[in-house]
Amino acid sequence: MTVKYYAILTNQGAARLANATMLGSKLNLTQMAVGDANGVLPTPDPAQTKLINQKRIAPLNLLSVDPNNQSQIIAEQIIPENEGGFWIREIGLYDDEGVLIAVANCPETYKPQLQEGSGRTQTIRMILVVTNTEAITLKIDPSVVLATRKYVDDEVLELKLYVDDQMRNHIAAQDPHTQYAQKHNPTFTGEPKAPTPAAGNNTTRIATTEFVQAAVTALINGAPATLDTLKEIAAAINNDPKFSTTINNVLSGKQPLDETLTHLSGKDVAGLLAYLGLGETINLARNAVPATRRINSKPLTGDITLWASDVGALPIAGGRLNGALGIGADNALGGNSIVLGDNDTGFKQDGDGVLGIYANNARIGYIDNSGLHMSVNVLTNGGIRVGDGKQFSLTSNNNSTMTATFNLWGGADRPTVIELDDDQGWQFYSQRNTDGSISFRVNGQMEPNSYSNFDSRYVQDIRLGSLQYGQVWNGPGFSDTSGYVITGITNGNSDELVDGAHRRPIQKLIGNQWYNVVSI
Repeated sequence: MTVKYYAILTNQGAARLANATMLGSKLNLTQMAVGDANGVLPTPDPAQTKLINQKRIAPLNLLSVDPNNQSQIIAEQIIPENEGGFWIREIGLYDDEGVLIAVANCPETYKPQLQEGSGRTQTIRMILVVTNTEAITLKIDPSVVLATRKYVDDEVLELKLYVDDQMRNHIAAQDPHTQYAQKHNPTFTGEPKAPTPAAGNNTTRIATTEFVQAAVTALINGAPATLDTLKEIAAAINNDPKFSTTINNVLSGKQPLDETLTHLSGKDVAGLLAYLGLGETINLARNAVPATRRINSKPLTGDITLWASDVGALPIAGGRLNGALGIGADNALGGNSIVLGDNDTGFKQDGDGVLGIYANNARIGYIDNSGLHMSVNVLTNGGIRVGDGKQFSLTSNNNSTMTATFNLWGGADRPTVIELDDDQGWQFYSQRNTDGSISFRVNGQMEPNSYSNFDSRYVQDIRLGSLQYGQVWNGPGFSDTSGYVITGITNGNSDELVDGAHRRPIQKLIGNQWYNVVSI
């Protein structure tokens, strides 16, 4: 049986997925749209950039890999019961930049509104077969609150497995509560704090630093002043009973106490070097670098030549530049892009063979192997001409008070169509039919510059031509002749028999010539 309903990647979607796979980046699928395709079940077309007649677009409710088939991506959207009033025949999947990545048709279904007396919550699901699901970001907006029953069941199961695993590890751990001290022989780290007990003679209480300092202060303040002074002196000489002898031994054979001793103490390095005859060392060391210093991993043992590759620069002869490039500004576009003067205005590779054009972080067009595609107005100071064997020219001096649109297109049932319209409707329409004829319509009055061409082709007047008589009684009369009418019947002797008949031809005037009408 021929497959009637299916989903496919668009050309842009395939290019973006291939680019993400090649660069190791991610394709972010964020929104799903539905439409009625103008009342006809559509056939998905990879060249599509939008749905035929979109009715609704909203963020995805679910995006996941099919657990039964790792090469399939499942995207779901839930339409709540308070939205509807349209048919659903087509589905579109968009990325975070608004590009149509995939398109599908589906069995025709009507989504009613509650005001119509019926309502239902409807789930729209699209399944895509891709070669690399890792290139797609499987993340949805958590603010989308509607979820399918299966999604909730899966999330509950995942949460239960996580809680069970955490509890299992907690029970198996020797010390699961590391933030609490053990009652038996605890070991503290950091700066633990404890309450300071009141002064007393209880020896079983914890003595904090504050408690000990208070006890020492009380002990010293209770001693005689003389005892306090003697203790300070003893502490100053490290309790040495032979302090005088020790000082004499230390000073024996020492340098005389002059300014040189100050230099040797290290307080004046320049003076010390001058004292040792090394004053020139100061001048040489000012411009010196440590012997262990390296330049780009090259030792300072000789002349050093640095190449562009040594410092990560691009050679004059050219080469490969990886990453985003900013000229006169930082690059905010990211990827393989170039910005000019503005951090989000420039060019960016949007896929294989696709060069995106950006202005203020908005994608206003792109170039691929089929040509230039613009999603904004194209302004020009002169006319527009295109060629390649078929000429097209459009010129405007930008002085119209209404917006005028000129369309040149065609299709299978009408090979060539020319349209001209403005804000109040179409003015001119012409099409070539499949049989070679031409249909021409004008929404208004036609006023030719010269009527001579028309005068030679349409009927200007009608008349009866010259009179002819035919003998009917004992005569031939008239045979049936096209374009003639009987204008008279005669009976000369007043009997019951017709003697003769009169006829005239019907004539038409075209241009300056009268012609007999061939038939009526």
